Amino acid sequence: LAQAALARDLVAQAPHLASAASKAMRISVRNLSGREVASVEAERSWTKAEVCAQILDIPGPLVALPRLLTVAGAELNGSATLADIGLSDGDVLQLLLEQRPALLTASADGTAALWCTSSGKLIRSFAGHSGQVSSATFSPDGARILTGSYDRTAKVWCAHTGQCLRTLEGHSEAILSVDISADGTRMLTGARDGIAGVWCASTGEYLSTLRGPAIAIFSPASPDGRRVLAGTTEGGILSMDADSGEILQASRCMYGQVVPVAASPDGARVIGGVYQDMLMWRVETGKVLRRCWPGSWVESVAFSPDGTRALCGCADNVAVLWSTECTGECQAYRREADVCLCPELLKLQGHRGSVDSVAFSADGRQLFTGSQDGTAKMWAAETGDCLLTFEGHTAAVMSVRCAPGKSVDEAAEEAAGR
Repeated sequence: LAQAALARDLVAQAPHLASAASKAMRISVRNLSGREVASVEAERSWTKAEVCAQILDIPGPLVALPRLLTVAGAELNGSATLADIGLSDGDVLQLLLEQRPALLTASADGTAALWCTSSGKLIRSFAGHSGQVSSATFSPDGARILTGSYDRTAKVWCAHTGQCLRTLEGHSEAILSVDISADGTRMLTGARDGIAGVWCASTGEYLSTLRGPAIAIFSPASPDGRRVLAGTTEGGILSMDADSGEILQASRCMYGQVVPVAASPDGARVIGGVYQDMLMWRVETGKVLRRCWPGSWVESVAFSPDGTRALCGCADNVAVLWSTECTGECQAYRREADVCLCPELLKLQGHRGSVDSVAFSADGRQLFTGSQDGTAKMWAAETGDCLLTFEGHTAAVMSVRCAPGKSVDEAAEEAAGR
């Protein structure tokens, strides 16, 4: 009888207990220094996923593994709830963001994607464009992502949540390139019709029009985004004032269109693909300094972080790494008398389609390629070995970009030390 009475009491109390377990409470989420990063009205039944959904749009590492712990050290993880770890109204959760390096890809399938370079796993996708996504890049702090599309728009996204924050409209042709200035204040879009647009990063306001560039980038020599470097469909490299559109320096290779372009870290040199050549110009004089000849149409180019190497992706499914130092072997090239030939360092072979985009890791020890075969790959820059293949896009990978911040190796060493 006593046991029956106890059972009846428990049944009677069940609704009350359930109500208490689900009752809303306010918790303070703070970082290790004690600064509050969020104050959340939460249910006691919330798990880590539900708390993270409320707090992850905050400054911090671009790709991070969030950990939430009580002051006593209990961790909110898996299916555990706030009630399970003993959290009450007014309590504090400590937020730890363990940084992971990331690769950003843009694809002809209409999406961009963020990948972990430690595991090769997809972290999140960015869907919202109605056409192929031709280009994507990070803000300097890694908190925002800018994409450009054949649908003639560019979009700004939250890197932590995948939410679209702003759409930039105004181009009349497909957008082929996007960039963000080193200080994060300006955005740049280049379109197929040879029109580039400069935008305010904080408001999305259209600031100025540049005529001539189909592929445009901000010059590293101008962190505030006041100078733009571009390749043109008429076969030249332009240095332009981003406010007035004035051409400050122009050079021509005398034939062909310069489509992919990249600048050295100091902004003094530019490399560009011209048919089956990759050429290097000095920005100040417009002189062609170096020539690399991979033997196939050059689809993409990138400078190493220290400026001593250049990488190009080619139509024959191969990427080639070059030294930018002169071999001592020079030749006449068109109207240029002394153009040094760059020595080839290694070839990256493994894609089954044209290599349409290339990039270096933050420390230059890893190389990244994106291909028409729908995959991206990570390679060891020292040996050319393929380290990871990123699979998930359903069409060509048109752009790859490594996240700012820690290098792949630094993050891996930290993870191994924990």
